[in-house]
Amino acid sequence: MGAKTYTFPHALGREEAIKRAAPMAENLAKKYMMKVTSTDTGFEMAGKGTSAKVVVTDTTVQITMELPFLIEKLAGNQIESELNYKVPKALA
Repeated sequence: MGAKTYTFPHALGREEAIKRAAPMAENLAKKYMMKVTSTDTGFEMAGKGTSAKVVVTDTTVQITMELPFLIEKLAGNQIESELNYKVPKALA
């Protein structure tokens, strides 16, 4: 299992970025059968050996994902493409 971190810049401020990222996090969690928990810094998502931590600051959204080896090999590129498309769109 490997951790991979994605960083997305924004100019929204922390509160607005959290507001915009929340529905996206819920949709991704539902799609990948994960549970979302709000934290002081953003969100945590977990389910079936997969986890993600979303840290929102005034200028960035940072997502660190831990995927089991098999899921990483089978769906890692799809997940990465989805993040690279959905996160900037949500923060636009």
